[in-house]
Amino acid sequence: MTDGKEVPAAGGGIPVTGVSELVLEVVDLEAAEEFYAGALGLPVVERWPDREAIWVMAGDRTRIGLWRPQVGLARGRGGIHVHYAMHIAEADYDAAVARLRERGLVTGEHAFATYETSRAVYADDPDGNVVELWTWDVANHLRHRS
Repeated sequence: MTDGKEVPAAGGGIPVTGVSELVLEVVDLEAAEEFYAGALGLPVVERWPDREAIWVMAGDRTRIGLWRPQVGLARGRGGIHVHYAMHIAEADYDAAVARLRERGLVTGEHAFATYETSRAVYADDPDGNVVELWTWDVANHLRHRS
């Protein structure tokens, strides 16, 4: 559901409304925290010292778990995550890029003419995950398609 309007699941599938959490396996928990909480400014909302894990919030719906290698719930095992994107408002883009540049973290930028003239900046986290901050609003895009 987006803004009170339900987006139908493709092919009658499960009506997922967003991502609740993403867990990334990290080698150095302190370096990961410095990147996500320090460089990106995401708030740390929980610490699990017994599991060697911390949780940060990405927006108001998604938490990102930063876990040392281990077997998690449902026998979940980390691995290499190549890339994921988090949405930021266009008005916040330049400040986000400046923040990452000050820390020497920008690995690239791209302007998408095909995605409502959106922009994205890329940074590698300490474990090599490609983190994208993208101005394209997928929820808004889907609202206009239906």
